[in-house]
Amino acid sequence: MIDPHETACADLRSRRRRRPPTAGPRFASLFVVACVCLALQPPPAFARLSPPPVTVPVATVMTMQGAPVWSRNLGSHRRVASCIKMLTALVVRERTNLDDVVVVPRQAEAINDGDVGLVRGQRLTVRQLLQIMLIPSANDAAMALAIHVGGTEAGFVDMMNAKAKALGLKHTRAADPDGLNKKEICTAEDLTVLARDVMADPVLRQIVGMRSVVVPHPRNKSTVHASTNLLLGHYAGMEGTKTGFTNPAGYCFVGSAKRGGVELLGVVLGATSNAGRFSEMRKLLDWGFAHTHMRLLISADTTLGMLPVVNGVETSVAVCTTHSVSAAVYDSGSAVTTSLTVPASVLATVSAGQPLGVVAAYKDGAMVATAAVVAARDVPAVSVPVTSTLSAQVGAGTLRAIWEPEAAGTLGVWAAWALR
Repeated sequence: MIDPHETACADLRSRRRRRPPTAGPRFASLFVVACVCLALQPPPAFARLSPPPVTVPVATVMTMQGAPVWSRNLGSHRRVASCIKMLTALVVRERTNLDDVVVVPRQAEAINDGDVGLVRGQRLTVRQLLQIMLIPSANDAAMALAIHVGGTEAGFVDMMNAKAKALGLKHTRAADPDGLNKKEICTAEDLTVLARDVMADPVLRQIVGMRSVVVPHPRNKSTVHASTNLLLGHYAGMEGTKTGFTNPAGYCFVGSAKRGGVELLGVVLGATSNAGRFSEMRKLLDWGFAHTHMRLLISADTTLGMLPVVNGVETSVAVCTTHSVSAAVYDSGSAVTTSLTVPASVLATVSAGQPLGVVAAYKDGAMVATAAVVAARDVPAVSVPVTSTLSAQVGAGTLRAIWEPEAAGTLGVWAAWALR
């Protein structure tokens, strides 16, 4: 005999619901039901892998979801040069509009190191300046944006540090919008957070993937400037994001590439040459792609658990995800585990597809995927009143027990007292 709960989640995917539920779940406090080890045991050969053949002092590779694959000196305080412009771009995106017109200030025109020759009084949009700042890494464009958004360079730096704090970047201290100030520090770990936010922004993602940009000039012909990311168009799947160089920082590169559904993020800091940073990134990402693969973590056909239903025609309801969940998983390390967070109980009526919680998958302590958990089927409420009473004669009084389904706890609370 087939348990109806085994097919409930599959049935949910195939049904066409006429209307969505009008209210969210009614429940007591949330709790984690289980941490279950999935059947994704790594093959014996994955027990220990040789590290990638890179020689830079600081490097890391991780999935775009933030799951670490390999790192060296991840938290080391470093100068990162123009890589800090990712933080500049995030602040600009948060505080202004792409079509706003910026009048190039004298402070931007005065920059003669890593500039594209912007002229005081020249009018460019925020979008144009973001492109000029991120593609050829122009310092005068960074300064023009900073003055436009912050009023002063110092005011904008305060915004940068506030944004870094909001992102949880404990080891990042911005000192200017372009990364030239010697007081500026960051870490490879913090750079991965910035890069993930840049790649999560559709506008910035498109910009850092551009191979060149046209820079207009009021006095001369427009000029074409190539991206400083020399792997764009020359490394399979390369999508972004930012380079940097100063003598103290060395040659730095934060790069993102995607192959076969796997999107990796690499950081190389302190390379000794321009060519060296790109060859190191190639080796780092090649190694990462060789050992990271897309895996099915949670199937939509799987019942993740049975949630108690209060005042329903059934005492429980199956919960599942609305779609299968896959993620990039590193071959080595621990097995994948899942944690299911749902209410202690839910009050009928329950509607199929009603959100009830969340399931998350973890690898080596890092969350690699998450998905909403929903009810797999309808559970109507019973037609009798919610509160039921049992009475019994106890000596000279009456003991009355009242079912209170909305009280905290999985099975509600029976309140009892003696009546004279």
